[in-house]
Amino acid sequence: MSAEIVFFDLPSRAGKAWSLNPWKTRLALNYKGLPYRTEWIEYPDLRPTFQGLGIPPNETGFAYSSPAIGLPDGSYVMESRKIASALEERYPTPSLHLDSPYLPRVEAVLSKLLPGLRPIFVPLVPKVFLNPRSQEYFIPDRERTFGKSLDEVSQGADQAAEDSRPYVAQLAELLRENQDGPFFAGKQVGYADFMVVAFLRMLTLLGAADKLWKEDGEKELKGLYQACEKWLERDSY
Repeated sequence: MSAEIVFFDLPSRAGKAWSLNPWKTRLALNYKGLPYRTEWIEYPDLRPTFQGLGIPPNETGFAYSSPAIGLPDGSYVMESRKIASALEERYPTPSLHLDSPYLPRVEAVLSKLLPGLRPIFVPLVPKVFLNPRSQEYFIPDRERTFGKSLDEVSQGADQAAEDSRPYVAQLAELLRENQDGPFFAGKQVGYADFMVVAFLRMLTLLGAADKLWKEDGEKELKGLYQACEKWLERDSY
């Protein structure tokens, strides 16, 4: 039995990781130093691939989504939060600190922040990242979701940045609670940090992070991102 984990991620034209949710898992794998290999799965291939592997659909949201992992025991786990729990159970050291009091607080802020940022990042995803096969799936799918073209969605980007200000400020305030930082729990990194860094990574690659850096929390969020850079290095295999 191979000890290697199979990590199913979404490809990009540059051959590097880009997507918010898979980045949460990649950060966790890199932090724990676990042996893994990446299998790149285009958007329209997620459902048939995962169905073929016998992975049950998600209970909410998209039925089949990235990330997913194949564990050495032959089992599969889909959805970033479930993957974090599975990794922590099987490979407890170093810990992701899923019991941190900061994790639910960060999750609560992100649940309000990220949906509002969609006019900023969703229209850019097919232009910047996606291969033609995924573009053909992603664009009509997201246009059905929004009920308008992605060009029309992008017209709300400036307002989305303005509306994000209180939530960015809340993240910064949480980071300031531990003055010895740079992480939410002070000098101890955890999954709460990776959740924020994952979306900052995507916005940075899109060239859209400046819309947040200009808001409250520039110092704190940049400091968090920079403190996690060593776990962002492995992004192509």
